[in-house]
Amino acid sequence: MTNRRERSGVLNVNKSAGMTSHDVVDAVRRHYGMRRVGHTGTLDPQGTGVLPICLGRATKIAQYLMAADKEYQLTMRLGVTTDTLDADGKVVDEKDWSGVTREQLEGALARFRGEIQQIPPLFSAKKVQGERLYRLARKGQVVDRAPVTVTVHDVKCTAYEPPEVSLWVWCGKGMYARALCDDIGRVLSCGAHLARLTRTRSGRFEVKDALTLAELAERVESGRGDEVLIPIAEALAHLPAVRVAPEATAAVLHGGAIAAAAVVAFPPDIRKGTLVRVLGFRRQLLSLARAALDSADFATTDPRRSVLTPVRVFGGAA
Repeated sequence: MTNRRERSGVLNVNKSAGMTSHDVVDAVRRHYGMRRVGHTGTLDPQGTGVLPICLGRATKIAQYLMAADKEYQLTMRLGVTTDTLDADGKVVDEKDWSGVTREQLEGALARFRGEIQQIPPLFSAKKVQGERLYRLARKGQVVDRAPVTVTVHDVKCTAYEPPEVSLWVWCGKGMYARALCDDIGRVLSCGAHLARLTRTRSGRFEVKDALTLAELAERVESGRGDEVLIPIAEALAHLPAVRVAPEATAAVLHGGAIAAAAVVAFPPDIRKGTLVRVLGFRRQLLSLARAALDSADFATTDPRRSVLTPVRVFGGAA
């Protein structure tokens, strides 16, 4: 078995309802007997589904996993608004929902595709002036919250059984499902709140492959705890890959910028600023970098021009 000091990787955990993300982290710490453990983005206590957990050196990539696209299956209840925007909150308003048609709902959903503005829920983990919003809310304090820009790639109605409506959402980082339901309810003029939520995908991690904490405990107790740890290189496989020539490896591992001449394969559809994996000639993960130009410009760029700006070096052993 791998020495604990060397253990590193990412767990695809299927979080159950009633647990905070930190509860899951604490459970993983107990199972593996190590402290260096962290999650990749808060999932509401009543939310279920994918919660990637990083162990050891993999904690260094948590922020990059957190930034990955996500998919949710959620249930929205029409006609009831709560102070927490979900089913656990206090009811603050009730309105008639019976006149809402599926066509009206589809029209409302169309307004929430693309880049949208959301006001973070008062009961959320977002920090304002160094304090978590939910802690301020529990003290009875209501603070101004600046809207944030989030991306909803797509949202679809998968079942219409009012007052409950099932939605599938594909989004970028930072999207609040509770705020989405509340905003849709406002557009429909009947109010709404999030009744149930399952995160079905986060980056390359899918709920069909996730382990419950009970299943994880069984693996660890039977000596197979390391088998379910996903290596760093595999955990980042959702990012596009740029391959470099063997002679460029040393420069990459020293954190140097990468010139066009050193690149063997530059994938299509890359936009300037995109985070990419930098792979060695044997496809080993060397580093993460930001593209300094669009793919369309790569073929005609000066070979001496820097096309990749280093972000994090892994040393080829990730």
